[in-house]
Amino acid sequence: MALDLHRLNTARKSEKSQEEILKEIITDEFPLNPLEVIGEKSFDDPEAVKEANKLTGTDVQEFYRDATVFLTGGTGFMGKMIIEKLCRSCPHIKQIYLLVRNKKGKVINERVDAIFDDRLFMRLKHEQPKFHHKISAFAGDVSLPGLGLSASDRQKLIEEVNIMFHAAATIRFDEHIRVAIDINVLGTREMLKLAKETINLKSFMYVSTAYANCPNKTINEKFYEPPYDYNGVISLVSSAKDDSKLESLTPSLTSGWPNTYTFTKALAEDLVRKEAEGLPLGIFRPSVVISTYKEPVRGWIDNVYGPIGMIVGAGTGVLHTFQCNVNQVLDMVPVDLAVNALICAAYKVGKKNQPQQTIDNEPTIFNYVSSSQNPILLGDFFEIIKKHGIPTWVTINAIWFYSFIPTTNVYLYSLLFLLLHTIPGYLFDLLAKITRRKPILGKIYQKTKKASEALVFFAHRQWDFRNDNTQALWSELSESDKDKFFFDMNTMSWDYYARACALGLRLYLVKDDINTLKAARKKWKKLYVAHILLKTIVTIAFLRILWFAIRLIS
Repeated sequence: MALDLHRLNTARKSEKSQEEILKEIITDEFPLNPLEVIGEKSFDDPEAVKEANKLTGTDVQEFYRDATVFLTGGTGFMGKMIIEKLCRSCPHIKQIYLLVRNKKGKVINERVDAIFDDRLFMRLKHEQPKFHHKISAFAGDVSLPGLGLSASDRQKLIEEVNIMFHAAATIRFDEHIRVAIDINVLGTREMLKLAKETINLKSFMYVSTAYANCPNKTINEKFYEPPYDYNGVISLVSSAKDDSKLESLTPSLTSGWPNTYTFTKALAEDLVRKEAEGLPLGIFRPSVVISTYKEPVRGWIDNVYGPIGMIVGAGTGVLHTFQCNVNQVLDMVPVDLAVNALICAAYKVGKKNQPQQTIDNEPTIFNYVSSSQNPILLGDFFEIIKKHGIPTWVTINAIWFYSFIPTTNVYLYSLLFLLLHTIPGYLFDLLAKITRRKPILGKIYQKTKKASEALVFFAHRQWDFRNDNTQALWSELSESDKDKFFFDMNTMSWDYYARACALGLRLYLVKDDINTLKAARKKWKKLYVAHILLKTIVTIAFLRILWFAIRLIS
């Protein structure tokens, strides 16, 4: 069940109309299994894996041998990937401890079990059936003093942990400043306190963001002066009793930064710089993290942030316009490559085996970005996803045919949003109420507008990221480590990525079963006809109105 690429390429090179191309591509014949496209059938033989695990590993694998890892943010997008990769590719790892909050009525064990229900872990379950015995969770919260750990749990971590990954953060752009400070800044301070007490710590990696210092056009792998002294901001926020007044103060406080997320990440980096003395610590700054490139399966993702959200919206016929510049480079990195780089960065920091003791010996910073080695324009990214994903991997949940008009003009965007989102959303919701269904489009478009406002800062700017430390890290790895922990953006192929991206979104994000593909393609053809019919009606109506207006004037 896959696209006949030869027929697609032939059709694209010809002078055939879109209708003819669609008729040729959208057929009921599926010569390949879609699961082969994303790699869900390419699992290694468990017995062969077991034998290989008995051998001496690569340099990176040996660094993690018998190591106990403490991870915050393990229930998040990158956190899940870190767990999966460490368990699968570092088989001699001793233990992974997670810091997990009790949330939404679920105790921590239920939340951890829910993580492993994700198809991300299907390959790991096949190759390492007993992996879950190496994973334990402690109840806690990075926003609380002492991380919310019990005295016994804290002591256990102090005595056993060798490697720390602090990946927990609130990534909501519109997060209240108090919450963002508590999690992103004070949470980082609490992790540093724990790290300093840890007896046998070899490496500590703080996961920041490439956009922590976004007021600067050029961003090197170095520390930048923060907007304010972090202690002053902490005091201001903690002393303010009225959340509404604090919220009204936030725009002036974060001036130069587009949101509380990047602002508090900048403060946290400065905190790390000044309070990590004596720790073997590194800072990892990924740019926009997107779905997997290659492993454990291609195209896996569990969120709709950034460009992936736009692709899902456009591919399901929900999103028809967005305020962005398609002629700008969009810096994105696949999550599996980012995690591989993070794991290797921890190895590099630990290999130095010299605590950072002076300002002259500051923590190493790794910018993990794509634009410096393998840039791609936002418009080109959309086109290759469309080429390989539409109409090949259409979803049965699509409500309209693909029709997407990006623009940088705020006035044109407002007009398009009214015509393509607000009015249709109101009509669809009205129809839903009449037919006793739940109206949803209105709320979706409200969130879309809010997301556009949050992303407009990034949509109209471009940065010059430098990643010398990351490139040096790659060049220093052995060939076997490069194979097991691939993260070279220079040789990463965007076309290869795109071939599985749309299918991955269909399976892992939209949760649309493969068995609906045939029906989805038939529905897509009907939506296309309806789309052409609507465009024709609107065009005729517009011409008639224009003709009537001209007659009135004349």
